[in-house]
Amino acid sequence: MDMVDRVKILVQGYLEQNGIELVEITYRREQGGVTLRLLVDTADGISIAECEALNNYIGKCLDNGNIINEHYILEVSSPGLDRPMTVDRDFERSMGKELEVATFEPIDMHKTHTGKLVGMDKENIVIESGGISTVIPRAKIAKAKLSLEF
Repeated sequence: MDMVDRVKILVQGYLEQNGIELVEITYRREQGGVTLRLLVDTADGISIAECEALNNYIGKCLDNGNIINEHYILEVSSPGLDRPMTVDRDFERSMGKELEVATFEPIDMHKTHTGKLVGMDKENIVIESGGISTVIPRAKIAKAKLSLEF
């Protein structure tokens, strides 16, 4: 079993108990040792305090179990607001929010679409802008992310 799988098993109960979703986990050799990086989120967004508590929990488990036997860096953080949306859960969490979607080929004569996510299924998403709905096949999405306003 590789390190990523071992850590997933290690944190599974904690994540479920605290309503935290594991978005991504990486374990790789970097300058100064190995880095274990977890990107986590919740339905309402993850707080710094939640990341810190998870970091402390994982650190204690790793140290007590001698799971990583060399110098390591542990990072627990949010994937960020501008992360690409790729899986169902990303789109479900963004229902009713403004998205920016780039497609591999034109849909309704455009390769860039901005609008509120109003529907989705396994094959398509539907965004609405100015009262016009656009159905975008998920297989044709090059990149989708939340539209950030400052």
